[in-house]
Amino acid sequence: MPIDRLYGCNFGYDYKPPMHLLQLATFMRERAGWDVRFLDCPAERIDARGFERVARGETDGRFDVSVSWSTYLSAEEDLRGAKVLRAANPAIQNVFTATAPTWKPEEFVVDGQSWALLGEPEMTLLELSAVWEGRRTPETVDGLAYWEHGQKRTGFRQLLDVPSLPIPDRRLLLGKYRANRLDRYPITAAVFSRGCGFRCTFCTPNAVDQTIELEFKRLQPTYKDRPPLRKRTVDQIVAEMEEIKALGYGAVEIADNVLTWGKSRTTEICDRIAPLGLQWIGLARANMLHDVDMVRAMARAGCTMVYMGSESFDDGLLDDMAKDLKVKDVIKAVAVCREAGVEPEVSVLMGASPKETWKTLFHSWRAARQLGTRFVHFSVALPSPSTELYDQAIENGWFVGGDFVPADNSKDVIVNLPNLSAFELRLALKLAYATQYLSPRGLRQQFDHLGSINDLRQKAKSGVKLFRFLAEKDQARGGAVQPGHVTA
Repeated sequence: MPIDRLYGCNFGYDYKPPMHLLQLATFMRERAGWDVRFLDCPAERIDARGFERVARGETDGRFDVSVSWSTYLSAEEDLRGAKVLRAANPAIQNVFTATAPTWKPEEFVVDGQSWALLGEPEMTLLELSAVWEGRRTPETVDGLAYWEHGQKRTGFRQLLDVPSLPIPDRRLLLGKYRANRLDRYPITAAVFSRGCGFRCTFCTPNAVDQTIELEFKRLQPTYKDRPPLRKRTVDQIVAEMEEIKALGYGAVEIADNVLTWGKSRTTEICDRIAPLGLQWIGLARANMLHDVDMVRAMARAGCTMVYMGSESFDDGLLDDMAKDLKVKDVIKAVAVCREAGVEPEVSVLMGASPKETWKTLFHSWRAARQLGTRFVHFSVALPSPSTELYDQAIENGWFVGGDFVPADNSKDVIVNLPNLSAFELRLALKLAYATQYLSPRGLRQQFDHLGSINDLRQKAKSGVKLFRFLAEKDQARGGAVQPGHVTA
């Protein structure tokens, strides 16, 4: 199933390469000398029977180790896959990492033999490989959960130096990827930093940072200190973009939580990658997009769209969710992007504050539509375990089933808030999508950007997914919508 493992919170209207796992695979190949097969079943169109053939060694030979990047949504499927591998090869070492095993490692047991990497995984996996080689023992490896007469959990894994990581080797990717917001093909993704540096109560950053934040949070009585921001150097970023171009990619989605860390740094990167002719998009805070010269440099370098997490168009709600942003910052950023030739995308994140009401929702929809952007990203906040919002939901009993469960934030709702039930929030999400994308203006905006028959096919796929969501009947129980679950 095409579960998004890059951001880790939805099934998605696009399917992107799982870059965090690719980073880990490249790291182990270079530092431990592993022979790596990077298996991306959705991108390679490998079905369940094809996976069984892989497990039996019929396509790529036998494997010693299986490493799964297991987000909340993919956990059930990854466990099934690990059991298929174990049945075909009883000696295989099954390793799980990312958000789900870091949150609840006890759920990742395959016949009593499996390992969970907690938090940042690279150095933990490298040291675990020394355990298998008999050069050290499991209890000496920080950031590890394993099973030996019951569950064992070792100490906190200190964070590594991000510039020490190798460039992810995209030659290991055997599938092809396409995205709605990028006009060229094939596309890839890139992650040039870890950490964020801001304090939003609801935020679920990309999947590797969610994983790291979970471990940070576990060690603090009250969750205040977030992991530090760590960035690749300018030279490394330029070198990776040059390699992306050399491999034949036409476009890149940069999945850093924030792209624009300072005008001089951003401008230098843009000036150096401009000759490559790549198209790219990324994420940035609205108050970091007020310098028109910097945004023009981004446009010259191939940036065609920037996503800003506006979340709400109500200053009171933004203050309540510790966004450190005002509505006027978003309005100015949209204007600057348009002046500079970069398409802006804004977001409406419903229920990120318990003070959300129908009145604030309608106000945000109107304000977002008045900005006239082609894309408005609608979703409902999922208080994931790495967030402060999760603690509020537990304390106040907002969760439908008593606790967080895996859910797709582009369509599922798992909380009843003080002023809006889960049923109402899901209804609000459907109304928002319909009014934005099925209105005459919304349809015209999408068709105006069709560049090829493949673009039309991609839009059609996304449209089918949207219509299916809008047509779903809400199964209410006690006034609450029950979230979907992973099915293979």
